[in-house]
Amino acid sequence: MTARPDSTNVHAFLGRAARRLTWITLAGGAAAGLIAATLLSLAGWPSRGALTPALVVGTMFAIAGIGVALLLSRLRGQNVASLVERRAPQCRNVVITANELSSLHVADHVASLVYQRAAQTVERLDLATLFPARHRLAALGVAAGLWTLAIARTATAPSASATQAQRASAAAGLDRIDVTVAPPKYTGRPKWAFRDPARIEALVGSVIRLSVRGDASRFAITTLHSTDTLTARDGVVVATLVADVDGYIAVEPLGDRTGTRRLIGVSAISDAPPRVRITAPARDVYLKDGHSAIDVAIETSDDIGLASLRLRYTRVSGSGERFTFSEGDVPIALTRRDARTWTARANWQLDSLALGPGDMVVYRAVASDQRPGAPTSESDSYIAEVAAPGGVAAAGFALDPEQQRYAVSQQMVILKTQRLTSQKATMADDAYANAAQEIAAEQRKVRAEFVFMMGGELADAPDPNEDPNMLNEEQEAEGEADLAAGRNLNQGRVALLRAIRSMSRAATSLTNVDLSTALTHERAALAQLERAFSRTRILLRALTQRERLDLTRRLTGTLTDAARDTRPASEPELDTRAIALRRTLAGIAALAGETKFAPDAASRASSLAESVLRVDASSKPLQSAAALLSSATTALSANKTNEARELLDRAATEIAGAIRGELPPAPRQPRGADMDRLNGALVDQLRREAKP
Repeated sequence: MTARPDSTNVHAFLGRAARRLTWITLAGGAAAGLIAATLLSLAGWPSRGALTPALVVGTMFAIAGIGVALLLSRLRGQNVASLVERRAPQCRNVVITANELSSLHVADHVASLVYQRAAQTVERLDLATLFPARHRLAALGVAAGLWTLAIARTATAPSASATQAQRASAAAGLDRIDVTVAPPKYTGRPKWAFRDPARIEALVGSVIRLSVRGDASRFAITTLHSTDTLTARDGVVVATLVADVDGYIAVEPLGDRTGTRRLIGVSAISDAPPRVRITAPARDVYLKDGHSAIDVAIETSDDIGLASLRLRYTRVSGSGERFTFSEGDVPIALTRRDARTWTARANWQLDSLALGPGDMVVYRAVASDQRPGAPTSESDSYIAEVAAPGGVAAAGFALDPEQQRYAVSQQMVILKTQRLTSQKATMADDAYANAAQEIAAEQRKVRAEFVFMMGGELADAPDPNEDPNMLNEEQEAEGEADLAAGRNLNQGRVALLRAIRSMSRAATSLTNVDLSTALTHERAALAQLERAFSRTRILLRALTQRERLDLTRRLTGTLTDAARDTRPASEPELDTRAIALRRTLAGIAALAGETKFAPDAASRASSLAESVLRVDASSKPLQSAAALLSSATTALSANKTNEARELLDRAATEIAGAIRGELPPAPRQPRGADMDRLNGALVDQLRREAKP
C-alpha cells in the first residue's frame, strides 16, 4: 500500500504527541527526584559543608526519578492514539482506527476514507491543550529551587550557635541507649544486643549492660529496688544489672541537661525445672516373690538442657517401728534425642535386693538441669510390693491408689536426719535450714499420728523423768474401760507418752537447725516406741466424753445481768493493688484532659508508666499499659499531641480492664413475683393453644 498524504499527516501528529508526552514525563520524574534529595538534605545527609556529595546525591535522585517515571509510563501500556482519544472525545475513535490501519488489510477506498477523516480531525486539535505541561514544568522549577536552597544550606558549615541549638532540641539530653544481654554461662547462648528497646526479655541470672549516650552530665538509673546516679564520661554512662525479677529500668538525664526519662520494661524468665515421668509400668504393683523383674521406661525434658537422669529406689522391710530402709540407684540405658529431651529404659532385676514377703521398694525418676544449685525434679513414686502370705499373689496387680503409699515413720525421720547431717558441708545455709524444717514438719506428723491414736494428750500425763510406777491407777481405770492387763498396759502407755514428748523435743531442735540434739531425741522416741510395741497393745479412747447439760439451771439467774455482746467492728482489708491502679488511672485522666499539655507532660507520663510497673511488673495487661505510656512520653517529647492523646486513652483502657478483672461480680437482681406470675400465665396459655 502506497503512503497517502492524509496518513502521513496523522502519523506525524501522533509522533509529536508522543515526544511531548515523553518530555512531560521526564520533567515529572526529575521533579520527584529533586524533592526526595531536598528532603534528605534537610534531614541532615549529607552533612553540613559537604557540597560535592550533595550535588551527586541530587543528580542521582533526579535520574532515578526519570527512570521510575518512564518505567511507570510503559507499564500502563497505553499508546498515544488512545491518550488522544481520551483527551478529545470528539474524535470518535477515528484516530485509533487510522493508527491501526497499517497493520490491517482493508480496501483502498476504506483506508482513504478513514485517513481523510482522521487528518481532518487532528488538524483541529492542539497538543498544548490536549497535554498541558505547565504543571509539570512548574513542579520542576519549584523542585529545582528548593534543591538549590538545600545545596546552599549544605555548603555552609554550621556555626557554633547553630550546633548548640541543635543539641538543645535533642530529646532531653539523651541520645540513645545500647543494651547488651548476656545469658548465664550454663545456657551456652550468645549475647543479644538492642538499641533503644521498649522491653527486655532475659533469663533469670542474665547480666544486662546499659550504655547510655547523651549530653547530660549525670544520669539516674532507677530499677524496681534501687536508684543509682552515675556521672557521664565523654557523654557515656555504663551500668550493669542482673535480671532477677520482672521490673523496669528508668534512665533520666540530670545535671545541666535534665529532661524526660526513658522507661524499659524487664521480663525475667525463670529457668523451668526438668519434667520427668515414668511411662512404664506407671502404677503400683504386687509381685509374687522377690525374684521378679520390672521393665521401667522414663521420659524427661527441659527448656534449656538436661544434666543428669537417675532411677532411685528405697527398699522398705520390717513392720511396726522396726522398719529398715536402704536406698540406691538402678542402672539405666540412656538415649539422648537432643540436649533437652532424654529417654531411658531399665530391666530391673530385683534379686539383688533380697526382698521377702511383705517387703516393698519405692522407686522414682530423678532429673536435674544444668543450672548451678538447682534442685532436682522427681517423678511420681511407685511401689512394687512382694505379696505377704494370705495376700494377693497375682503378679502385676495394681494397688488401690487411694491408700497411703507408705507412712512416714520415726525410723524414716531418723534416716532423713542422718542423711541431711552428712550433706551439710555441700549445702548452703538457707537450703540446710529449710531441709531441717521440712524434717521437723514430718516429725510433727509422726507425733500427731500417735497423739490421735491415744485420743489426745491428757493434762495429768506423767512426767517422763518421774517414776513410771507412780501412775494414778484409779484415774486410768475410770478413763479406759478396756484397761484390763494392769501393769504392762500402763507401762506401754507411759512409753508412748515419753515417745511423744521426745518427738516434740526433736521437732523443736530441728526447727532450730540443731540436728545433733534432734537426732538424740529422735532415737529416744524410737526406743520408747519399740518398748511400747513390745508389750500388749493398748487401744485408748479416740473421743472425749460428752458433757451433759444441767436442765435444773435453765431460766435461772438475774435478768439484769444479761447484756448485748458488743464487739469491735473489723476494718475491711484495703486492696493496695486496686488503689494504686485507680490513682494511676486518675493521673492519666488528668493528663489526657488538659487542653494544652504542660512542659512537664512527658515527665508525668513517664512517671505514670513507672508507677504501673511498680504495682505488678509481671502482669501482661499492665506491661502493655506501661508500654503505651512510654510511647506517649515519646510522642509528647516530639510535640505529637494527637498521637499522645490516643496512646493515653489506650493505656487508660488497659488499666481499667485490669481493675475490672479484680472486682467481684455484681449481684444479680432478684426476679419479682409479678414477673413469675406473668411467665406462668404465658406458659399456661401456650399449653392450652398446643392442645388439639
